[in-house]
Amino acid sequence: MHTTFEEKSEAARIKGRPILTLEFDKIRDKLEANAKTPFGKIICRDLYPSSDFEQVSGDLLQTEEAFQYYMREGSISFSGFSDIRSSVSYALNGGVLSMKELLDVAAFFRAVNRLERLAKETKIGEGAFSGYFQALESDMAAEKDISFCINTADEMNDRASDTLYDLRRQIRTAQGHIRQLLEKIIRNHPDALQEQLVTIKNDRYVVPVKSERRSEIPGIVHDMSSSGQTIFVEPLGVVEANNKIAEWIAAEREEIERILQRLSGIVAALATVIKSDIELVAQIDFCCAKAVLAHDMRATRPILNREGHILLRKARHPLIDPAIVVPIDFELGKRFRTLVVTGPNTGGKTVSLKTCGLLTLMAMAGLFVPCQDHSEISVFRQVLADIGDEQSIEQSLSTFSSHMKNLVEILKLADESTLVLVDELGSGTDPSEGAALAISILDEFRKRGAVTVATTHYKELKGYAIETPEVENACCEFDTDTLSPTYRLLIGLPGVSNAFVISKKLGLSQEVIDAAQSFLSKEGIRFESLLSEVERNNRESEKLKLEIRQIRDLAAQEREALRLEREKIEISRQRVLEQARQEKQEILEDAFEECEAMLAEVKKRKKSTTLEESERKLQTIRNNLRAGISDLEQEHFTVPVRELAGKKPEVIRIGATYFSESVGIEGILIKEPDSRGQCVIVSGDLKLTVPAKSLRYPDKAQPKSDGSKKSSRAQVKSPLSGAGKIKSDKIKTTVSELMLIGKTVDDAIFELDHYIDDCVLSGMGTVRIVHGKGSGALRSAVRKHLKSDRRVTAFRSGEIGEGEDGVTIVTL
Repeated sequence: MHTTFEEKSEAARIKGRPILTLEFDKIRDKLEANAKTPFGKIICRDLYPSSDFEQVSGDLLQTEEAFQYYMREGSISFSGFSDIRSSVSYALNGGVLSMKELLDVAAFFRAVNRLERLAKETKIGEGAFSGYFQALESDMAAEKDISFCINTADEMNDRASDTLYDLRRQIRTAQGHIRQLLEKIIRNHPDALQEQLVTIKNDRYVVPVKSERRSEIPGIVHDMSSSGQTIFVEPLGVVEANNKIAEWIAAEREEIERILQRLSGIVAALATVIKSDIELVAQIDFCCAKAVLAHDMRATRPILNREGHILLRKARHPLIDPAIVVPIDFELGKRFRTLVVTGPNTGGKTVSLKTCGLLTLMAMAGLFVPCQDHSEISVFRQVLADIGDEQSIEQSLSTFSSHMKNLVEILKLADESTLVLVDELGSGTDPSEGAALAISILDEFRKRGAVTVATTHYKELKGYAIETPEVENACCEFDTDTLSPTYRLLIGLPGVSNAFVISKKLGLSQEVIDAAQSFLSKEGIRFESLLSEVERNNRESEKLKLEIRQIRDLAAQEREALRLEREKIEISRQRVLEQARQEKQEILEDAFEECEAMLAEVKKRKKSTTLEESERKLQTIRNNLRAGISDLEQEHFTVPVRELAGKKPEVIRIGATYFSESVGIEGILIKEPDSRGQCVIVSGDLKLTVPAKSLRYPDKAQPKSDGSKKSSRAQVKSPLSGAGKIKSDKIKTTVSELMLIGKTVDDAIFELDHYIDDCVLSGMGTVRIVHGKGSGALRSAVRKHLKSDRRVTAFRSGEIGEGEDGVTIVTL
């Protein structure tokens, strides 16, 4: 039978007891909290480790691509992505969507389009992560259709159709006529009315008449006040007009329903595209959530293998407070495939065991792991664990029987592609029998080739690890001076109980300690003493290593500080030289112009002898000045070796020429970067605001200025490149109206700002901003922005026929 990729992927997923035992579910909760869309959160909730090596490699590569983008460009905005899946399914089944549901679909398309533009404007990469962006497909024609037809969740645009526009115009005209008739009745019968106003009852215009004066205003009674003193009468003169309005209102509802049905049909036709976009957005959000999690945990991408090798460098348990967690170095699978961790309680054995297991599951789920670079993790077919946390009330109820039942199940499944994690192996029974069982079980795991980590208190297992090939001891270090664990894992050393040392420091008499030692064999005492000495020497060695490392780091920091100081001095020196050169050039040119003026004045005189003599003297001065300027032009500003063409400058200088990658134009910097990192360059007649990070040293092969001494303008490469091309493109593509209906305030202001840029570049004088009436929040935000925008000369509300308060007319 043929197996699909999805079935293979599902079969490779690791589920069950280890997910909870090793607390992978809590990592998954952290990941879900980082997701921004309902679609991405679903993928996070459904994440499990995989035993498929190729899939794990691909997942880690996607995480790497997303992480690199996050570190380079920051987080991606996912605003506008509401859960429209039920709406799309409803439309696909022939249902008519509400105006709010349609606006959500339009917002979804705008958000997808924003991601598409983001992929074009920034460097996302060329892997699977960027492939998700490239596969997105936003139907902006459908978005514009929906946004044009619907103003708010409760208001349809008059211009949604010609029929709707005509109906509403007729209704407004009839309503105005009725009001005139009723106001005339109010003026002619003021004493007969309870209040001199026109009101509406049952969608019909009526007037409040005093009950006792009912006969003065003939008509149809529609309602009566609770006191009975007022009746609401529809005068006979407006009955026909009210009937007509009722017909038009019914026709208006039918037309709105028809428009909603048409728009719902568009959504249904695009159901496949929308579902594909949802899946792609979910994957993008999922990758971004993994990147944020990696950043928060200071995690790195592990090196994968299939051989069962685990090498963790300065690994940290991700669920322990980073301020108190102690990093450990962990090795398993290369020199030995079984590790026996011994030592006292609360020393960190269980945490070390869980760190190994949890980081393995995280890597197999495509997540970065909190450890240093070049750490290695194997992809196992299965991860099996029996861990009882003695600090947990629930686990303290565990018995020897329950542990043994778990071990029996693990033994049935264990093979060379299995990672086995066992905490307190053989505990809960007679020590001698427990130790014997523990050795037997460990040896069975070894024979099957399983990669095994076991913690224990039994000293017999220390000897087993020493004597058996491919089995190694490890211990959690204990500081006998402070009587506290250091939580550091020492591989290659068996743990020491330190019972006698601790007892003595706590005040137990030497006589009692000597008596206790008399019950131990001489070999056992010598063995424990030897281990204590080795552990003490190891601690001293580690302290020396730490001191040497700190001295080396301090020296490296001082070298770097000196290097930076030299660079700063060099840059300052070059800046002073450049300033002196410019001042020298200005003085020479001013003097040259002054001489030219003097020569012109002398030529006006009539004394020929004086004229010839003065001309000769001035010509000599002028030649000398020209020589000085010529020498000055041969001087040049020394650019440090690292500041090559096309490279990003370390220091940005006013007056220097740069090439901006964001707009493709070379120009002179006239304003330093502001708080947002935006600076201003001038190219010809065009002044542009560009990101400082986009500036590069210009390519020497590019055309320069025409050589005039006074000119500081950058030259455009050709009439249709750089600034000229931007103007030409904007004139062709920019329209005189911007539709903002249905957008959030943030999105609307963002689009408005870019739209005004385009209009200014294309030379437009007056434009129309359509924001709708609604609650007025969008209109207020738009006008507040326009009021503070220096590019705007004036703005006003639309007049009748222009959209009234639903639009703003802007003069640039």
